[in-house]
Amino acid sequence: ALPPTQSTPVHARKVAMSQADPMIRDWGLRLDGVELPKRTMDALVLDWLVNQGHCDAAQTFARECGTSADAVDANGITERVAIRQAVESGNIHTAIDAAQRLDSTIFSANPRLLFRLHRQQLIELIRSGDVASSLAYAHAHLAPQVEAEAELIGELEETMMLLASADLATSPSAHLLLPEQRRDVAVALNAAVLRAQAHEEEPALLVLLRALQWAQAELRGRMDVPYPVISDLVTAVPTLPSSPGAPLPSAAALSG
Repeated sequence: ALPPTQSTPVHARKVAMSQADPMIRDWGLRLDGVELPKRTMDALVLDWLVNQGHCDAAQTFARECGTSADAVDANGITERVAIRQAVESGNIHTAIDAAQRLDSTIFSANPRLLFRLHRQQLIELIRSGDVASSLAYAHAHLAPQVEAEAELIGELEETMMLLASADLATSPSAHLLLPEQRRDVAVALNAAVLRAQAHEEEPALLVLLRALQWAQAELRGRMDVPYPVISDLVTAVPTLPSSPGAPLPSAAALSG
């Protein structure tokens, strides 16, 4: 096995560039010549840990890099993670109540989010087989919002289609019962909670990686010759595409 110092993405990149096309090597030398302060790297890592809800890791990292303990709001992270997990487990009322305790204006500022949560609660009731409660809940919580915003009727109708099938698994709306549905709602609520806690919705590192891929795509569309491209964001090894028109990898994985 390679020693730890020889198994890192940085080492892999340097090895690859030492064996690469002269254009790649020149690009690598320019890249290595850019100095990024350690405090900047530390801030990016800490921001990612806080944003993703890794409370213990964020506190440990803050201590190790000498950052003030105030940079990690442990209570805020714990509250936010609990809210997200409540949605992911189908406890929608728990999530709504906790979010309102955190910020009483969180839903008045984002009524569409409240609609999504009420819709998810309706899905949970339908999943449980309680038809009467499902109809009552839709009438009490979703119908008034649909009356106020007619464009929401499609989402309500799609949800109510679940009730029209004897077997939920065969319903045209069966995808609403998948874990991804809960997760999407949890992500939306998590973003709102982050805003309420004066944080950015996405970690800065993710924004930078998206900017990298956008810049590469823009440059690629304007150049008539290939240029070094970073396709693998883990190893960050630059490669020289065989043709300038070859597509770049999708950034969809970054937002997952």
